[in-house]
Amino acid sequence: MKLRYLVTIAASAAIFSSTALAGTATIHLNGGNYIQSGSVTNTSAPGVDIVKVVYDLGTQADGIAIWEIFGSTGTHSNFLTGSHYSTETWDGLSVLSGNTFNFSGLDIDLITTVAPPVVDSGTIPVPGGPSLANASVSVYFSDGSFGTAELIEQNWDVSQDLAIAAVPEPETYAMLLAGLGLLGFAARRRQQNI
Repeated sequence: MKLRYLVTIAASAAIFSSTALAGTATIHLNGGNYIQSGSVTNTSAPGVDIVKVVYDLGTQADGIAIWEIFGSTGTHSNFLTGSHYSTETWDGLSVLSGNTFNFSGLDIDLITTVAPPVVDSGTIPVPGGPSLANASVSVYFSDGSFGTAELIEQNWDVSQDLAIAAVPEPETYAMLLAGLGLLGFAARRRQQNI
């Protein structure tokens, strides 16, 4: 009987952690500023904080947008040239449920060619063109879950609102499977005892 209760508690804990605690967020990208600034609002249940935000223009290719080092407070990575890069990361955050993280200072340019690398600093990516084809925003939560939303290919002067529903970390799925396995084991053992 004790085993049955332990199995039920383990399975309930796994299911609870994979559903109730998974983080959610909404992202607003300011089109009036050519999607160079925006905000991320934590819509998770209390107790789940946003700890990291990654705004990624993705795989570099001809006609794809890229950032030039300017005034952003994040960490720049995935460089194409000395001052042009594709990924901006804000790490070490603690955005509580119901609160918003605002970012700005990104400077959009356009990749003319990847090889050899040529960037046109005077050109905003072509409205409605392929410049957003690889872009995404990822949000990481204090419960170990994370989610990614891909940007919509549209004019850069139009705002975007994206929703993220996080995916629990692999360990959560392992705990859920272990709990379900224990439930199955207990049910089979109970059948054998009858």
